[in-house]
Amino acid sequence: MRRWALIAAASALVGAALWHLPATAQRTTAVPNSQPVIARPAAGTAVDPPPRQVAPQLITFEEYREFRLRDIAERRERLAQALAAPGLSAAEKADLDARKAYYDRLAALPDSERDRLFRARFDRIDTNHDGMIDDAERTAWREKQRLRYRELASQPVPAEADQH
Repeated sequence: MRRWALIAAASALVGAALWHLPATAQRTTAVPNSQPVIARPAAGTAVDPPPRQVAPQLITFEEYREFRLRDIAERRERLAQALAAPGLSAAEKADLDARKAYYDRLAALPDSERDRLFRARFDRIDTNHDGMIDDAERTAWREKQRLRYRELASQPVPAEADQH
């Protein structure tokens, strides 16, 4: 019985250690646009490895455009799969159809028109207008979008008129 208890305790410790790895890997310091920072290990480690340079995450318009094109293709595919699922209610099907139609319209736009839309949005995200989106601008944009979607979700859905 003691052997199984030791194995269970060891498994729990390994599981807890692995559970915290992603959170530890994501800890970073806010990085100004022009200066890389030096990543330092947590205090109290027995052997401190040499510091390594962490470059700021900057996104150019070309990278943003490529991301948006991939994202549109992936969303269209996921929505098509969701629409093919059996047992969808009429409301779920209508919602999925509307979202898929939006991405289908974006995909069908001529490249120049789509790039114009992407550029306009990129410029709204790039608040300092340096031609690159940094981490602070991305964070601010995400928060702005979250607030927008929360407001939309809190608005009452208009009731459809009775058809008698």
